[in-house]
Amino acid sequence: MAQAIDDLIRVMDLLAERNESVPVVVEGRNDVSGLRSLDFTGEIYALNQGKSLIQRVEEISACRNELILLPDFDHKGVELKDTVKRYVEGMGKTANIYYWSRIRSFNLVKCIEDIPKAIERGIYSAAMGKAIKSYAILQGIGIKR
Repeated sequence: MAQAIDDLIRVMDLLAERNESVPVVVEGRNDVSGLRSLDFTGEIYALNQGKSLIQRVEEISACRNELILLPDFDHKGVELKDTVKRYVEGMGKTANIYYWSRIRSFNLVKCIEDIPKAIERGIYSAAMGKAIKSYAILQGIGIKR
């Protein structure tokens, strides 16, 4: 699990860097808040804004050649990713799903908004594991705490 969290952190760092020049498209405002809490500073757009999906995608992609798609990883999110990807590519633009695929492969979260909590939990667990291991090593060589 610690390795998956480390890998997730690396991918999120790369995504945050890429987001400085390419907008990220998520499902809702909680997803936007989750990415902002991870210090994403670029453009992040929520699809759920009370407009039709086609209108919203046209609006977001109007002056852009590439969008990073980052819907949730549940059944609805997978369908949304496929639909938006087809539509964006049909307009002759790039729909980047690399980060979505990488994050999904770690199998740590179902929703984008849960990524900050998963990272925090993973870091806390890893720190506790190191503390327990350190304590066990000290006990093994006869040092009591």
